Amino acid sequence: MSSKAQKAVRVFLGIGSNLNREHNIVCGVRALESEFRQVSLSPIYESEAFGFDGPAFYNLVAEVRTQASLSSIQSICKAIELEYGRVESDSKYSSRTLDIDILLYGERVQSKTAQEPALPRADVLTRAYVLKPMADLIPFAHYPNSDKTFQQLWREFQHSDVGHQQSIQRVAKSWSQLLAASE
Repeated sequence: MSSKAQKAVRVFLGIGSNLNREHNIVCGVRALESEFRQVSLSPIYESEAFGFDGPAFYNLVAEVRTQASLSSIQSICKAIELEYGRVESDSKYSSRTLDIDILLYGERVQSKTAQEPALPRADVLTRAYVLKPMADLIPFAHYPNSDKTFQQLWREFQHSDVGHQQSIQRVAKSWSQLLAASE
């Protein structure tokens, strides 16, 4: 009996923190690197808290290639968040030690269910702190079920009314500087 090797899926994760953010972002990325063999990272951006008054966030997108199921990835992300101080009972619009959201799981498109998130996550098209890192990481890849690339979507977003209301700034620190600061 021959067994086919399951193909790795490209999964994109949004990572954010506005509490002890340098430390928590570095720790979150390290934890993802220990769980997944291949991890690619966008630049880090700083953005104002969205939907509440709070300290500014650091945000980035990570791409992992994995054969893990969507539910397995959800469990891994939740465990990492909890390990770094995330409180499950906190309101959606509140400060976070670490937030890791599944943005894309391959080309899967689905509505939210009791067990699984909506995919692609709506934030990809509505939040500068998600779309810009996606455009940096995979500029020429197409958004699922679309003929538009992430680079095209970012350009359109910048010129939209919503885009004008959301400011983000690339963090000048390099990964090596962040690593040094977190130790």
